[in-house]
Amino acid sequence: MSRITRRGFVGTAAGATLAGHRAFALGKASTPGVQEPSGRPPGTKVDVGVCTPPLGKPTRSLGYFANAPQVILTPNRIVLSYGMAEIDKLQNLQTHHHYHSVSVHHWSISDDGGHNWVTTDRPPSVGRIIDASYGEPLQDGGMVTMTFMRPHVLCYALIQKGQVGWMPYSNGLPSVQAVPLTEVGPYPTFKFHTMDRTSDGALLAAGSAYSQSYGRPGTRGTSVFLRSEDEGRSWRYFSQVPNPNPFWWGEPGILAGSNGKVLALLRVDRPRAFIKPEARYDPNARWDYLYQTESNDNGLTWSRPVKTPVWGHPAYLKRLQSGALLLVYGHRRPPFSVRAILSRDEGRSWDLKTMKELRVWEPGNFDLGYPQATQLEDGTILCAYYGYYTEKVEGRLNPCGIFVSLFDEEWLEKENS
Repeated sequence: MSRITRRGFVGTAAGATLAGHRAFALGKASTPGVQEPSGRPPGTKVDVGVCTPPLGKPTRSLGYFANAPQVILTPNRIVLSYGMAEIDKLQNLQTHHHYHSVSVHHWSISDDGGHNWVTTDRPPSVGRIIDASYGEPLQDGGMVTMTFMRPHVLCYALIQKGQVGWMPYSNGLPSVQAVPLTEVGPYPTFKFHTMDRTSDGALLAAGSAYSQSYGRPGTRGTSVFLRSEDEGRSWRYFSQVPNPNPFWWGEPGILAGSNGKVLALLRVDRPRAFIKPEARYDPNARWDYLYQTESNDNGLTWSRPVKTPVWGHPAYLKRLQSGALLLVYGHRRPPFSVRAILSRDEGRSWDLKTMKELRVWEPGNFDLGYPQATQLEDGTILCAYYGYYTEKVEGRLNPCGIFVSLFDEEWLEKENS
């Protein structure tokens, strides 16, 4: 595993200045459109700092915050899409800094399987999309994703082709068709997290919904699902996971299988009313183990969620070429890390012997992770996520960059890897 220590990141590609927010290379720029052979021996893991501004900045105000990278895979290149903002601008916001209202859109592009990256603030051209996190490829070679906004703000499905924008926010690209999400059932709005195509060919969008604003007493929250039967051009409320608990279920990671099966792993959030003020930022008080639920009718009804042996959130699920299920997630308590684990029985159990830390932050805090994964043709698993890049981590808001880990099933199955 890789660790962020007080000496800085170990094993990352060289960083570059963000001055001017123009294109800058991290490591060696590879030839566009050429998929070079992997430089990672089988059974090993390679870590890359995709967008990690230089360490040693004298003040936090010169730092940057980037998070929630979206992974887009085409036949010839990998694109990461995300937003980045200056720390001092985020500190002055009245809303949560994850909503990134002052961020600058960035893209990082790799043409050699994720070993080297070029980063720019200008949208790159992409060919046919064959895999997309925070969204789903469409039959015409484009993709659909959704905006991610604070509760009670109208959200949109974004249909994109030729160029891709950052998942959470409408970015004004001419290639984007925005579809308002107005049919969200008994809830004021829908907070998107992920999407998959079910066995009947429809699109299933998974997210969170709340009965009213976060801070109000009596607010209820659960995982909610929208469905599209026309390649994302229209959406309707489809189902929710019944939640009789005092805590909320949200940010479901979903994976569709055959014969109507859909697996969902749910994040647990405890409302402030159930947490003592002094424990407001205690990860053990706020969060819990992932809960798992299943559907046998393409997401229309769901089984009663059960607690898994996996502590952390949010979950991202991926079916590998072998048929095994990969789960990647953030472990947002000490040791602060991003982790991966396998299931070989369609999610009925998770093999704790394969649980591996992809990266550990020392020092660290809970604002990290949101990993997304894809698998390349040669079997390499690429997992992208965000985390700290500075020598000091203190308080709630710290400089964060974008990282990638490259590994395979063989590495996950090794003991003490």
